[in-house]
Amino acid sequence: LRGKRMMFSENQLNEMAKVTVTTFIEEELKDGLKALADNERRSMSQMVAVLIERAVEDAIKKGEIPDVLAQEK
Repeated sequence: LRGKRMMFSENQLNEMAKVTVTTFIEEELKDGLKALADNERRSMSQMVAVLIERAVEDAIKKGEIPDVLAQEK
């Protein structure tokens, strides 16, 4: 994630509280997630966090959801 322009600054990422999110996925998706994580040298948990962050950033850019960080300022 470092080096790429992201919606979240380093300070904002460090200040954000970490929460637990539980999800249930098919075994085949888990296998794909594991492959992605291995490819990027991340844990599966880190990979899920990255994928969620990318999806949220994309939705904000497309105007599908409000920019939640802009609302917090």
